[in-house]
Amino acid sequence: MQRYDEPIRKRVIELVDRTRRRSGWPVKRTLRELGIAPSTYFAWIARPSLAASYRVPKGLSAPLPEEKAAVCAFALEHPGDGYRRLTWMLLDADIAALSVSSVYRTLRQAGLHQRWRKSTDTGLRRPPKPTRPDEQWHTDLMYLWVAGRWYFFVAVLDAYSRYIVHWEPLTSMLAEDVVGVLHAALLLVPGASPRIVHDGGVQFIGKELKALVKQFALEDIRIRVRHPQSNGVYERFNGTTRREGIGDVELRDLYHAREIIAGWITYYNTQRLHSALGYLPPIEYYRGQPDRRQQQRSEKLAIALQDRIVANKRRLTPQAA
Repeated sequence: MQRYDEPIRKRVIELVDRTRRRSGWPVKRTLRELGIAPSTYFAWIARPSLAASYRVPKGLSAPLPEEKAAVCAFALEHPGDGYRRLTWMLLDADIAALSVSSVYRTLRQAGLHQRWRKSTDTGLRRPPKPTRPDEQWHTDLMYLWVAGRWYFFVAVLDAYSRYIVHWEPLTSMLAEDVVGVLHAALLLVPGASPRIVHDGGVQFIGKELKALVKQFALEDIRIRVRHPQSNGVYERFNGTTRREGIGDVELRDLYHAREIIAGWITYYNTQRLHSALGYLPPIEYYRGQPDRRQQQRSEKLAIALQDRIVANKRRLTPQAA
């Protein structure tokens, strides 16, 4: 059946392209006037079988001058983000709908590109990879220097989504307090029975955690000794928190520390684009619809490409006297 409807798809795409050239309408209006569903049209454009029959003339898909300016301005406002994260931030904010390679070239030409640091991953064995939210949680401690003394930041991170389920700044490293953070996280997610991954510190090997494991039917996973990579998702979160969340902020007291960290965790969970999640925020994978969000991005990129082709044709075609 597919071999018979292929010519129909090709003619429809050619009709849309011809109508847009003559009318100057954006792709959305063109599809609306022709009575073609956008989802159908973009699905047809993406079909490999149509790639050869719908090649964009060289140069017409290049970023417009105003798009390049917007990318550079946005990059200067977000100096700590690499070009891949910037690409999706620009798209989600409806500032510029460009491919990763286009953003890379634009920033490189402007001297604003920052190379990624090479990974130090050793490739050694890690805990099982989760396939759904609340299947595997990681936890650990991080020292906080507040007003001349040490406090202890403990969080529970969902490995599938990188979402911070619960967190607390503690005044002590007592096992009952540290495990209490994990207990509070479990109460927030009724019915959850995740694997608990930790580094085997003294707070996690006593009766407190054993009782919690039994009560909630958890699986206790202790990572290898002197091998923090096994708890890498949490180690990375700690590093990101120190670099982006706390940074150079001088924490005046415990209340101030809680306020700063609360704001950071909210931003991290709901807004910060995570490279391991296809540059989506953790909340999308924890309780959202990541496939739908990626589809929306694809449609934005397709629409922007069509509009860019029309704009470049007008810009590059000499005007009649």
